[in-house]
Amino acid sequence: MLSRRPSGFTIVELMVGVALIAVILAMGAPMLGTYLQNAKLGTATQDWYTGLQDARTEAIHRNAPVDFVMTDTAVNTANLANVVAPSATGHSWAVRASDPSPGGTYSLVEVKGGGEGADDPNSISSAQITATGPAGFDGIVTFNGFGGTADGNPYTFDIRNSAAGTCKADGGTIRCRRIVVTSGGRITACDPAASAGADTRAC
Repeated sequence: MLSRRPSGFTIVELMVGVALIAVILAMGAPMLGTYLQNAKLGTATQDWYTGLQDARTEAIHRNAPVDFVMTDTAVNTANLANVVAPSATGHSWAVRASDPSPGGTYSLVEVKGGGEGADDPNSISSAQITATGPAGFDGIVTFNGFGGTADGNPYTFDIRNSAAGTCKADGGTIRCRRIVVTSGGRITACDPAASAGADTRAC
């Protein structure tokens, strides 16, 4: 009578299988980490792009100046539109419109906390935003009723996460982002590492 081999795996086969899985995971972990960091920067870029577009659209709708304000002021601060402290490196943003009457105050149109999505909407996100504009730029971009920048200057917003690694444009692996606002009000999101002319993501 023939003896039948018991079904299942031997301990040696299981150990080999586990070892192979561990090697595959170890090889893929850095790529997964880079992918997740790039996805976070992509989400942050979309949030800021949307805020700038909202400010421009509101200015056209009202046919009056509307501010896009970078800030680190807590987004749940009372009377935020009038007490917000602008900062060219702020993690949050607010869109505000001014009352056309003499000495009028601001009204809040939209606001986005830098740490939204976390338990505390006022927490600081991992993304760092650095905006550049004309001399003396303090973190406020004002759009006029035609949709252009009120001062006729272009603005640039660089979005990165230094803790995650070096930007691809600087020789690293993290795909940092940039938002460009032209003097005419055209707003585009782009990748500083993409090759101009060969890649539609290029700045």
